[in-house]
Amino acid sequence: MAVASPGCGPAPYCRRHPEQTVLYQVVQQHLETYLALAGEDDWGGQRMPAYVEREFRRYLECGILAYGFARARCPDCGHDFLVAFSCKGRGLCPSCNARRMAETAAHLVDHIFPPLPVRQWVLSVPKRLRWYLEREPQAVSAVLHILLRVIEAHLRQNSDAGAQARFGAVSFIHRFGASLNRHVHYHCCVIDGVFEPAEDAGDFPESVRFRPAAELTSEAVAAIAEQVRVRVLRWFARSGLIEPGDVREMLAWENSGFSLDAAVRVGAHDRAG
Repeated sequence: MAVASPGCGPAPYCRRHPEQTVLYQVVQQHLETYLALAGEDDWGGQRMPAYVEREFRRYLECGILAYGFARARCPDCGHDFLVAFSCKGRGLCPSCNARRMAETAAHLVDHIFPPLPVRQWVLSVPKRLRWYLEREPQAVSAVLHILLRVIEAHLRQNSDAGAQARFGAVSFIHRFGASLNRHVHYHCCVIDGVFEPAEDAGDFPESVRFRPAAELTSEAVAAIAEQVRVRVLRWFARSGLIEPGDVREMLAWENSGFSLDAAVRVGAHDRAG
């Protein structure tokens, strides 16, 4: 069976061998020891959550023929081969994660984003706040909402749009960094402009007009980052997660620990879909 790729010749199907990778071997050899240690007193008596253990065990079965497979056969030539079942996991398996990432990207390009410019915004918060983001779901949502509200206000102002103008965005929450360290941060794909009603029919707009945002400057990014920093710290204080005195101390830091990047922008003509 051949798989055709744009600009490339057909390539024969080649089954992957996850059992030969370093990650698989490490998990296979040390999973039981790790799960046993996770419930001991030295680790605070906190057992591994069931969904985490389930993710590890399903990963050890992913791509292994002994745990199930499908058989593909060509009716013309009679050639056949085996395709091992995948775990379809979200957190550990590199193969299933890559497949899900590619499918999500294709879906966004083909069905979600209109042919308009899109900018990626990436927000990281200080290590002092990451502990709460790992354990408090409402904190994760609050920081994301603050970031999106500030970005929307900036786009509305920089496109000379009215108060009814709205933006479009898709957000992804990442829970680890490049070195696999625990690091909750945000990736937001935001259409670089706003939509405002063009003609009204009662309470419902008949059509919308897109107003592109002006060129983004480093000064504007710094101003947005500062607004996000102040609002996030104030939310943590109101929620009782951090003492007001600690918030005042963090606001006075020369290096705030907040990082906002918006350098990646993809124009409408730069992507196909």
